[in-house]
Amino acid sequence: MGTIDNGVGAYFAFLRERYSILLRRTEGQAWPWTDDPVLRAWRFTNVRREDDRTTIAFRETVRDPLRDDPHVLFATIAWRWFNLIETGEVLRPFLMSRDAWDRPEVERLLQSRHDGGEQVFTGAYMVNSEQNRPKLPAVLDYIDWCYQHLDPEEVRRTCTTKQAMFERIEAIPRQGAFTAYQVVVDLMYTHYLEGAPDLDTFTVAGPGCARGLGYVVHDRPDAFGYGSRRDQLAMLGLMRDLLAASRDPEHWPADWPPFILSDIENGACEFAKYRSAQGGKRQKRRYPPPAA
Repeated sequence: MGTIDNGVGAYFAFLRERYSILLRRTEGQAWPWTDDPVLRAWRFTNVRREDDRTTIAFRETVRDPLRDDPHVLFATIAWRWFNLIETGEVLRPFLMSRDAWDRPEVERLLQSRHDGGEQVFTGAYMVNSEQNRPKLPAVLDYIDWCYQHLDPEEVRRTCTTKQAMFERIEAIPRQGAFTAYQVVVDLMYTHYLEGAPDLDTFTVAGPGCARGLGYVVHDRPDAFGYGSRRDQLAMLGLMRDLLAASRDPEHWPADWPPFILSDIENGACEFAKYRSAQGGKRQKRRYPPPAA
């Protein structure tokens, strides 16, 4: 395990309990599903990204139906830019083929939702546009840019690894590293990247992941710099070690779905939130018990 030692047990204990909550809930057990006071009080994403409600909606309505279609590239970029189930339901008819995209109509429908006080963009991460530009038309401009400048066949031919695909998606105007990597993770389940040689050797540590790995290794969240290339390489090595450790039944039961490297990254981000909450810091979203 090299430099990973002291925090590994706590990291995997958190992941096991979070996944156990999912199992208890889906089995129909009554709330509360855990004795852990932090996990009872605050919302955390699922251990496996594929179990998240938003990903399930995208997978079932767009990603799986298009998994062998070149257009899944555009559909994934567009859907994840909003990353909201309700917006995805509006977008879906316009994403299922290249000819279906109707920018004026998409803008009209989504602007109507916005004007009616409904949420259009995810609250899970920041979606930015140029200063003084309304977000919705700006993001639709960026999606239009993709239609004009990305050749799906050229992308498939040249971006045969996760890393190459990440670099291509990150180069899209206003695509940050975090959102670009979310697109890459989805493309792992399509013909674009399902055979990539670096499925479990390349990932990108987001800012939350950097804090979580700092807790794992040094028991402090500022041990790694998210923007440091040197620290990104160090964190990649640590996440590979954690993935290897997850194969040990002591850390993750053998009869549970195995981790992929992106799950390790996501888990570190949630572990950072968990440790912060343990320290008494208020988190973004409470988890109230179900209504009686």
